[in-house]
Amino acid sequence: MKTSTRLRAIASACAVVAGVKSQIALAQQQLPDVNVTAERAHGDDYAPANTTTGLKIDAPLRDVPQTVNVIPQELIRDQGARSLQDVMKNIPGVGLATGDGQRDAFVIRGFTALYDIFLDGVRDDAQYYRDLYNIDRIEVIKGPAAVLYGRGSSGGLINRITKKPTFTPSGEIGVTMGSHYLRRTDFNINQPVSDTVAIRLDGALEDSGGYRDQGYLKNRDLSPSLLWKDGNQSLLLQFDYQHQDRSIDFGVPGYRGAPASVSPSLYYGARNAAANDYTVSDMRASTAQYKLRIDQDTALTNTLRYYQYTLDRNHTRIMSVNDLLATPTVTLGRGNIRRNEHGWFNQTELTHDLHFGDVTHKVLVGLEVGEQNKYQLINNSTAAPYVYTTSLFAPVLKDLPFTVQTAPQTRGVATQDTAAVYAQSLSSWTSSIKTLVGLRFDRFGQKYDDQLPSNRDLQRTDNAVSPRFGVVWQPNNWQSYYASFSKSFQPSSESAPLAANNAQLAPEKTRNLEIGSKTELFDGRASFTAALYQLTRTDIKVTDPVNTSNLIPVGEQQSKGVELSFTGEVTPGWQIIAGYSYMNAKVTKAVGTVNSPLASAAAQTPLQGKTLAQAPRHTASLWTLKSLDQWLPGIQVGGGLTYRGANYASIDNAVRIPGFVTTDLAAYYHPAQKGWNLALNLKNLFDKRYYISSNNDIGILPGAPRSVELSARYAF
Repeated sequence: MKTSTRLRAIASACAVVAGVKSQIALAQQQLPDVNVTAERAHGDDYAPANTTTGLKIDAPLRDVPQTVNVIPQELIRDQGARSLQDVMKNIPGVGLATGDGQRDAFVIRGFTALYDIFLDGVRDDAQYYRDLYNIDRIEVIKGPAAVLYGRGSSGGLINRITKKPTFTPSGEIGVTMGSHYLRRTDFNINQPVSDTVAIRLDGALEDSGGYRDQGYLKNRDLSPSLLWKDGNQSLLLQFDYQHQDRSIDFGVPGYRGAPASVSPSLYYGARNAAANDYTVSDMRASTAQYKLRIDQDTALTNTLRYYQYTLDRNHTRIMSVNDLLATPTVTLGRGNIRRNEHGWFNQTELTHDLHFGDVTHKVLVGLEVGEQNKYQLINNSTAAPYVYTTSLFAPVLKDLPFTVQTAPQTRGVATQDTAAVYAQSLSSWTSSIKTLVGLRFDRFGQKYDDQLPSNRDLQRTDNAVSPRFGVVWQPNNWQSYYASFSKSFQPSSESAPLAANNAQLAPEKTRNLEIGSKTELFDGRASFTAALYQLTRTDIKVTDPVNTSNLIPVGEQQSKGVELSFTGEVTPGWQIIAGYSYMNAKVTKAVGTVNSPLASAAAQTPLQGKTLAQAPRHTASLWTLKSLDQWLPGIQVGGGLTYRGANYASIDNAVRIPGFVTTDLAAYYHPAQKGWNLALNLKNLFDKRYYISSNNDIGILPGAPRSVELSARYAF
């Protein structure tokens, strides 16, 4: 009897559930989708509240126990930024390197991030300058991020997030012209072709001069993409092509402890740079990303990317400076470099939300595999007829033989294999306490096929574990306080192929301790963040003082400091983005010595105690946008300051680059989201002479003088 009653109760419950489901299904069939759209005011996107880079899931910034800086596309456009270097001036604690004249290069919290650049969460470490024509926003993680992204990431990583197709039709074409023969056009078209398929096309074309003598830049960029979305699954196909032809420029040399006092336009290289000193790069990347929403709490993502990269570089560059002579001289030499790379990565990630009463866990588990093959040929000469000496302050340039015919210093193929598993849980224990726990295991294989007569083939495999732990306390809905610990590793072949003096050495290691706060202000329209950190990198390879042909892992470098940032709207129509960083970055342990290519600083000096290169103690930035709609409909004005403190061109500390402040102004005409929009940017308003970046003591790049840029865009 009891069994029969239970069966009838269960049957009745099933009937009710079935009825509800049928009614929901009927409602879904009968009710059409309703799209609600509203025009956003210019500047409304200045303060993103979420990040996809910090945790590899879409999460509020206030939940991430680590510093994450987000630069939205609207700010990129308002500042007239076209390169990563243009954007990174907004990020506190970032130093700039010239990238050997051929690539993006940044120093985050005192440590190089040359190989820590990503595209939509996938490693993009080829050596080229990245155009921003198809970028929606840029997110920078501070401190080690190996728990999700693998090797590297000592001071942080940079993730460029691309624009994706949507089901709202739109299009835009823009033209920019300005000082120093700036000529550029870009466009984007987004079009749904059915209820389930949308396509997008982004492109840019540039043919510009430069403020440096003989400088030029020619870009061709194109990115088609397609999105198929049907119910709980989607497939995104993307292709990114970037071709760049530009003059290669290493800047000016140091002279007796400071950059040489010469015109910012003075070029040290070939007499005919267009024919002799240039770099041509091609980057092609194809991506397929499949997403499946399994149920309300579970989702699967698989991302596959294949890339091909080539570089043809030919240069005449400064090799040494004799600044002890009454008439100082520079010696320039010739070189040729070829690179040819291809590789692939595949990431499979599963997310699942677990609920135990009031306790929730957002769990991410992932698998990453990949392989990169990197061929390089380096042939630099230090002997006649490929060198010449001329005056430092009044150089007489020559055209040296184009191709160096002597034996190359490097020729071979480096192969890097990645296999990793990782897991992460963002847990909410109470309404105010959250924790983040993550762990990754990497198996990183490295091989070098030496194609020189010596034929010294090398290989090694490293197994590394990268943890991260953080705790967040949120006493209310506008305050968040956190503490975190994380680690990363840097293998021997991260920045160069395996060599006889490093193939036997284990990876360098970095650990980060950080505490901070994230506070929402002005009813959530703005946010203020503060962070105090200490980064320590150990097992750094330094030259053995007993046998100078060997390296030994006894070095240690440490960076500690504080970072502050403010982003958002202070009053309706008034946006502010500001940041400040204090950083003390030193070599805390080393047994070796270091010297400079300047004759006045050629003596060997102890490495221990030196300040890290491109690591200014103070950096600050401010950008503000104010709407004048109340008085002048459609008009906004903007402006900002960039401050970078003094820093050293190289770790030998022989050349000190002075600090500077530059001022920018801008005005915009944005009557509506559709139709014509105009922007006028005045950069370096007071024509400040300064040095923006360096590669070493003899490669210091002067910053651009005052310039004017006018952009006209038509949106449809």
